[in-house]
Amino acid sequence: MSEVLLELRGVTVRFGGLTAVHELDLNIERGMIRALIGPNGAGKSTVFNVVTGIYRPTAGSIRFRGEEIAGLNPYHIAYRGIARTFQNIRLFKNSPVLDNVKVGRHPRSKSNVLGALFRPPGFKAEERRTTEASLKVLDLVGLLHKKDELAKNLSYGEQRRLEIARALVSDPVLLLLDEPVAGMNPQEKAKLMELIRNIRDRGVTVFLVEHDMKFVMALSEKITVLDYGRKICTGTPDEVQADPRVIEAYLGKEVG
Repeated sequence: MSEVLLELRGVTVRFGGLTAVHELDLNIERGMIRALIGPNGAGKSTVFNVVTGIYRPTAGSIRFRGEEIAGLNPYHIAYRGIARTFQNIRLFKNSPVLDNVKVGRHPRSKSNVLGALFRPPGFKAEERRTTEASLKVLDLVGLLHKKDELAKNLSYGEQRRLEIARALVSDPVLLLLDEPVAGMNPQEKAKLMELIRNIRDRGVTVFLVEHDMKFVMALSEKITVLDYGRKICTGTPDEVQADPRVIEAYLGKEVG
């Protein structure tokens, strides 16, 4: 039986009178590529936001590697080994590619303000380690040759991969990808699918939200479907595509 890395039990998120997520139970097993799908407004990004500490759950438990993390701030959750990307690209567009990645190393940094001011030997050694780690993940995502270019000069697909590199440089155990192929062309999607599989093969569990059903069905090993904040199905791609509740709520006749 696979180890459960992330466990949500009875997670509910309310905003005033609106229930965005209702009593969600969900397990993410180590070493898998998992997907969360559903119509717009189903609560998918809310799940990501509550797991990463942007929102606090109204009720329920979130355990990561056996430890309760519900209510922790995003920094402490990132330190424990959860990294993410966002629907909208969030880069420092006028900074070099390498500097954009180095920012993501912050949760692993032991330096403080005094270290940055006076740059003792320990600070310089950590800076070297940060640079080395950043170059390594840039090589992984295929952007090492563009390390000195400004982020704004990258193509859309390259900017998406740069965001993933910035998340990976924090050495996560679990990587959350929020609509990673939105706006990509078929060639960029194929490259990203290969990259995600490579990331998983290197020991990082992947949990993604995505609207591109062909991408999800080809990549994911297990899928959970939300509708109006409620889980209506969890299963393999074949099981999900055949579930009448999923077809009615979301997939229709376009997938099958």
